[in-house]
Amino acid sequence: MSESGKKNPPKSLGFLLAAWITAHCVVPAGYDLNRPFRLTGWQLRNAVDFYTIKDGLEFNAARPALGSAFRWRRGQIVGGQKLGKSPFGAAVACFEAVGPCVFCGWAHGGERFRCSDWGCGCGFAYEYRAGEPMGMPRRTALIQLLATSEEQTANVYRPLQTMIRNGRLDDLMKVREGFIRLPNGGRIDPVTSSAKSKLGNPVNFAIMDESGVYTKRSGMFEVADTVARGTAGMDGRVLELTNPWDPMDASFGQATYEARVSDIMKYFPRHDPSLDFMDAADRRRILEFVYRGSPWIQIDQIEAMCEELLQRDPTQARRFFGCELVQGLGSYMPEVLYDATESDREPPEPGTQICLGFDGSQTGDWTALRAETLDGYRWTPTYGPSNRPTFWNPAEWEGRIPRSEVNAAVDELFTKYDVARFYCDPHPWETQVDDWSLRYGGDIVVPWPTNQIGRMYDALTRFLQDTADHTTTHSVDATAKLHMMAARKVAKPGDRYVLGKPSQNQKIDITMADILAHEAAADMRQLGWGQQDDNVYVYGW
Repeated sequence: MSESGKKNPPKSLGFLLAAWITAHCVVPAGYDLNRPFRLTGWQLRNAVDFYTIKDGLEFNAARPALGSAFRWRRGQIVGGQKLGKSPFGAAVACFEAVGPCVFCGWAHGGERFRCSDWGCGCGFAYEYRAGEPMGMPRRTALIQLLATSEEQTANVYRPLQTMIRNGRLDDLMKVREGFIRLPNGGRIDPVTSSAKSKLGNPVNFAIMDESGVYTKRSGMFEVADTVARGTAGMDGRVLELTNPWDPMDASFGQATYEARVSDIMKYFPRHDPSLDFMDAADRRRILEFVYRGSPWIQIDQIEAMCEELLQRDPTQARRFFGCELVQGLGSYMPEVLYDATESDREPPEPGTQICLGFDGSQTGDWTALRAETLDGYRWTPTYGPSNRPTFWNPAEWEGRIPRSEVNAAVDELFTKYDVARFYCDPHPWETQVDDWSLRYGGDIVVPWPTNQIGRMYDALTRFLQDTADHTTTHSVDATAKLHMMAARKVAKPGDRYVLGKPSQNQKIDITMADILAHEAAADMRQLGWGQQDDNVYVYGW
């Protein structure tokens, strides 16, 4: 505390940054286009926090500390859609590129930073307070802007170009085709999963836009890891900007937020948990909380969009505008619909024509077989003298799926019933599926990979529609229902989805086998299954 009892301001380059940005950068879009870009609310708070210098740091003129001078090695800002994260990121990129972002000692009071001393003719000058950290530009700035696609890199890259062209930065920053040229051989490069040739290049600052969608499936998790390692090796830093992530995606943004380290700045304001986004009055309070400090946002417009989204995808409204961590597109199968298609009947007699579906694993997940009759009745068959159900929990088999048991169950089902079609997700059971195909016929045992998004989406939507139409029913089976209720939609490009599980402890393997059995039966019915000629002819040419 000072003598007046007021708290001293943080020892941060953030105040210099805020003044420098106002003098050099412009608002890149909207009503205030080309007006000076002034940090406000959460932007100023995070700028000051992110650029706070370590206590007691001594300046070494021969070898200045770069990223290691700051309290935070990395930073993450999580906020609602259109909060202003991308323009903020563009302004920070400008500061890191040619602004006084390097700590160069403590001010006694009255010292000045002048742009004219560093080749910039804008006339900007900043007078330091006593005890305030001073800054100077990097000798060579090497900056990367990460995003999942070239289109997404534009979130930061487009406003960055506008700030350069329409602001007061053109003396030092030149927009070129695909990159921005900086003094002394420096540059700013956009990087995506398809631009891996840029990985491994020297980088001393990186902005990761929408790190909450960087997943291992897309390849961006690996890209982000590589860039983070590269900046650490160059004594650089990383700033992540993202909407709240889908917890089912296991994204890089989520990994950052959950990292148990003390040198990552994390800004993720959460509203009062007692407020319910589905309640109109509470929702208004939530939106006002999320968008405070962003005066350009029209809350009424956001609220109207939420009303529309709540009718078809509540989780999207809650995640992007309510700034909540919610899973995917919600549950796959409504419980009321599943219960309405439950049928308490005996399994079919031996010799009945059926179709089968198989979803297998090695460890961790379950392995399951499901069956469907001509009239659309689905159930879990049994095998062996004790009539064991055809699903296998590795926890009950010393941690691994008993493949000999699965083989015995398949053999028994083919002996007991007239199997018309058997769809199998082959991974990691390729050898067994090949054996079953040789044993029972390649026109009956068919590999059906569930990782093909378009094909899987079609099967999932058909299954839901047939359930809603009651053209398929299912047995009374508490375990199968548990798996069905655990299944969650995981959004994919093109308004499609696949299935995922909320956590490793919850399983959906019986559901996957169920969907494959129904898909096999639906395809067979389309080929005339149950009509006078039950033979299926496969022609090759």
